[in-house]
Amino acid sequence: MARAIIHNSNYQSADEVKAAIDRYFEERNEHFRANPRRAGNKIWGKERVPAEFSPSNNCKDPRLG
Repeated sequence: MARAIIHNSNYQSADEVKAAIDRYFEERNEHFRANPRRAGNKIWGKERVPAEFSPSNNCKDPRLG
C-alpha cells in the first residue's frame, strides 16, 4: 500500500494522502465483499525458509501464562 499510494505520488497535503488511503481500503474491502474467497492460497508453500517450530519464536504474552 505504501508503495502504491504514498511513494509514487505528489499529494499536496496530508488530508489528500489520508483520503487516498481511505479510498484504497474501501475499494479493497468492497472487492472482497463482492468476491469472497479464502485468503492465503497465493502464499502458502512459498515460505523463504522451511517452516519449523522454534521456542525462541514464542510470541505469547508472558503475563498471561
